[in-house]
Amino acid sequence: MRRIKDASQLSYNRLADKTHYSRSSWERFLNGKQVPTRIAVEEFATAAGADPEPLLVLLELAVVRDEAPAEEPAVRAPERPRPGVPVKPATVRPAPDPAPTPAPTVEGAVLTGRFAWSRILRTAAGVLAGALLGSLLTVFLVEPAGAGTAQGPTAGATGSPGATPAQARPSGPVKVGCKSDTCMRREPQAEDCQWDAVTVRQTFLRGMSIQLRYSEACQAVWGRVENGNIGDTVMIQDKRNSSDEATIRMEHDTYTRMLAVTPDATWETITICGAIPSQKEQECSPLGAIKP
Repeated sequence: MRRIKDASQLSYNRLADKTHYSRSSWERFLNGKQVPTRIAVEEFATAAGADPEPLLVLLELAVVRDEAPAEEPAVRAPERPRPGVPVKPATVRPAPDPAPTPAPTVEGAVLTGRFAWSRILRTAAGVLAGALLGSLLTVFLVEPAGAGTAQGPTAGATGSPGATPAQARPSGPVKVGCKSDTCMRREPQAEDCQWDAVTVRQTFLRGMSIQLRYSEACQAVWGRVENGNIGDTVMIQDKRNSSDEATIRMEHDTYTRMLAVTPDATWETITICGAIPSQKEQECSPLGAIKP
């Protein structure tokens, strides 16, 4: 995955914009600190324009290797004595004398040296073959950067302060599973609404990034927080007082389910808030739209 990332010139920030995983999560996945999930591998392959199947095979091999139990020598439990049967004492046999160690000879030293060089050459050949195989996989799996994708409009074009550029759309039209009212309180990832999503509003609280995400294809929004801690929350609310919230249960980020966007209730009417309950602090955008 690191080789494909480097070849496709994707930064951690770009991966975070193209997927539902934060920058810190991709740092852990690609630096070997944590095994990625199957969904993370699939989203990574889509973002990089690569075939996910070889990566999923490698993921399954890594999971099987990590879960394989270490073999332990079988230990036979001692037999319990039966009533009325005398127990025979164990027979202790003296250990045989160790065989004398032959004195080293010049011929033996030469053979040992040849064996060592042979083993070194085999190891070097294996490393070289692995490197060549990795290079070939990179050539066949990774498309040139930007191939087959069209850059969507940036969030800044909407006039929203603090908005970030939209992620690149996949080649071809975006096929989504819902639109507007049919997206109410559905998972954005399950409905494929994240592929054209853009951050249209953003604020911060003690280093935690609080973002309002908008999908034009789905005509829906959801809230997302990054760089938070377990227990921190994010909440969105529309002008009809429909709302949804999510709490960080693990790692440092989470997102809500969706609220619908309509011509008379655009994303500009949506309020997003992030809260740190342990500090009794809350930040909303627009500022003060929802009181603690």
